[in-house]
Amino acid sequence: MLHAIFLLSAFVFLGTYLAYFLYLKRNVGRPWDIEVTEDFEPEVSILIPAHNEEANIEPKLENIRNVYYPMEKMEIIVVDDASEDNTVNNVERFRLRHPDLNIKLLKQNPRAGKATALNKALQLSTKPIVIVSDADTRWPQDILKKAMPYLADARVGAVTGRGVNVNAGESWVTEAEESYLQLANFVRFAESKIHSTIRFEGGFCAYKRNAFDLFDCETGSDDSGTALKVVLNGYRSIMLPEIVFYTSFPPSLLPKFKIKVRRANQLVGLWVKCLKLMFGKHLSLPKRIAIPEIFLFLINPVAFLILNASSIALIIFQPFFPLSLAIIFLISALLLLKRRIFVELFIDNLILVSSLMTFLFGRRYIFWKR
Repeated sequence: MLHAIFLLSAFVFLGTYLAYFLYLKRNVGRPWDIEVTEDFEPEVSILIPAHNEEANIEPKLENIRNVYYPMEKMEIIVVDDASEDNTVNNVERFRLRHPDLNIKLLKQNPRAGKATALNKALQLSTKPIVIVSDADTRWPQDILKKAMPYLADARVGAVTGRGVNVNAGESWVTEAEESYLQLANFVRFAESKIHSTIRFEGGFCAYKRNAFDLFDCETGSDDSGTALKVVLNGYRSIMLPEIVFYTSFPPSLLPKFKIKVRRANQLVGLWVKCLKLMFGKHLSLPKRIAIPEIFLFLINPVAFLILNASSIALIIFQPFFPLSLAIIFLISALLLLKRRIFVELFIDNLILVSSLMTFLFGRRYIFWKR
């Protein structure tokens, strides 16, 4: 019985990853079926949500000021979510130094969370393209020149990019995170080629204003949740690997765990929502994308728990059984030959388990922290 449980959980856990990876690999090289107009240069509203960002907000505004894009076609809306430091004063100071920039400042008090702050900024936005960027990320100068041409296609409603960790080599934690990012970006890019990805990143998210009504407040995922809204409204949401933004990642394990549990909790909520929509026949995201993602976020964490529990039980109670010896040999080989990938895979699935548990117990992450 124990052997059967192990083999079944291993089949579900590993089979889901392998089958989806092979399917995506077959599609990632297909050409874009998108009309890209290189000279498409619409007016844009850049929304920057901020909470206690006194160290980042001025460098962020200076970074946007240096982007290659007509200044008269940009408006920048900083929305402060009840900061307790000098964030607001620093925005005001920067605005006085650069009157040529169209910078608007909104204050939200009491604190209500990022999505609510973005919706407040959205009410003030006047441009057809709305771009969201976190205060602690930086853009290359050509980011808008590369991203906007894809939004010229009437079928594309949202575009995101990929975060590049500037401290990727700082510790084993950041090195392992780099392995995860490579796989995640491959998945997002391949899904975009097939139709859409809803795994968006807050460093750069560009939306057509008529493709959604409000930023998602339901799941706590203002980026990915809003991308889902775009898809539900009949548009495509895509990730472009050439669109990069720069960020940093915690070099130690505990901060990484907290950040990724919060993020994964939001994505679990998002895929639960997709599952409900699919049962109600209201999900316009293709099933060939939705079903594997639902398995990865909702079923695989359970299979991972069962797989680990049955492995430990086999090794303890039947240490010399061929299957137990095979498990010991495989784990030892992976630790020797592919340690970074193996450890990251284990940690990420442990994070998924924690996120699923926190979601089932009603925990939601609405606020973000410095």
